[in-house]
Amino acid sequence: MLEPAYLQRIAEGAEEIAADLHSYILRKIMERVMIRIGRGDEYLFTSADRWQIEIMQDSGALMEEIIPEIAKRTKLQQKEIKEAMEEAGIKAVEADDKIYEAAGLSPLPLMESPELIRLMQRNYEATLGEWRNYTRTTADAAQRLFINSCDTAYHKVTSGAVSYTQAVREAVDEVVSGGVYVNYTDEETGRVHKDTIETATARAVRTGIGQATGDIVLKRMEEMGWDTILVSAHLGARTGDGGQNPGNHLWWQGQFYSRSGRDKRFPPFSVTGYGSGEGLCGWNCRHSFGSGDGENNPYAGIETEESQRIEKLEQRQRMLERRIRKTKRIVSGMQTAVEACNDPQAKAALQMELDRKSYLLQRQNAAYNQFCDDNDLRPLADRLRIARWGREQAAKARGAARRYQNATEDK
Repeated sequence: MLEPAYLQRIAEGAEEIAADLHSYILRKIMERVMIRIGRGDEYLFTSADRWQIEIMQDSGALMEEIIPEIAKRTKLQQKEIKEAMEEAGIKAVEADDKIYEAAGLSPLPLMESPELIRLMQRNYEATLGEWRNYTRTTADAAQRLFINSCDTAYHKVTSGAVSYTQAVREAVDEVVSGGVYVNYTDEETGRVHKDTIETATARAVRTGIGQATGDIVLKRMEEMGWDTILVSAHLGARTGDGGQNPGNHLWWQGQFYSRSGRDKRFPPFSVTGYGSGEGLCGWNCRHSFGSGDGENNPYAGIETEESQRIEKLEQRQRMLERRIRKTKRIVSGMQTAVEACNDPQAKAALQMELDRKSYLLQRQNAAYNQFCDDNDLRPLADRLRIARWGREQAAKARGAARRYQNATEDK
């Protein structure tokens, strides 16, 4: 069995690799957009045919820059996911093996069991396959975002709908605010999800590892002839619709179950919905399970009311963290746009918008820290990080925020 806190952290390495790729792609899109539309309004007044040819040439060059980076990140991701899955599998069976050994049984180590290794390999390949799907979708989305942003600016200016400076600002805002998202369809429900590549990757890795260790643990229980299962528990477990069903993790967590359903002392393991997307070890689930003795339950003391309170607080905390990460991406992208813009008037307008967004980021950080302080929550600095955001970018953002604050106070 794996602890919920372990499953929460296990995807961080894969998420960071994906976040770094996302930041790289956004930066390259922004650079290409400014090369195409940041030279001044006279440059935009060219023939439509010539514009389309140049746009397609630029989009091809963008892909030539992106594809090698995707290949490089994929090699890193292969290593990261493989090591994370192996570590999780070993930890899960080691915990269970202590119970088997106490009962006089002799389980093989995980890496000496061909069948368990095959289960792990199957889940590893499925998880890596999702990553490859995300990167393909991300590359296509990046190309579309570049072309659409440039074309929209071109048509706005040449038709006289807006000024050149306004069109540049709107194009930059479209790139940095929207970002690059992946769309994927859940095979079980048919629902379409839209996420950044880092969010989708973290969910896929956490889910893949949960399913891999779950399959391994169940197979080991079959080998040992063991029937009693203990499911982990944690504060803040999702409640779904509140009913007694797999989507309500609070309902089934922290209890003993009968794997076969024949031991009437415990509910059948099937009620947890293991193997489904909404149930145990499903989408982004932090629960795990392992062999139990039917008596010693370290999770029995978790309070339902406290868990529901923590769930609401953590949902709010996660929302504030997502908001800060998004604003950081916007500020980072606008820093790139300001540096790459060659038209003085457009550059000044972009700098004003950058100052405003930097001030917004400052306020969001203050609100996040205050929320954590008011509710006795630990601020999670690692969940506020984005790739390519170091001391230099943070210092620039603080300076821009001060400029905006001073300018608004003087009015």
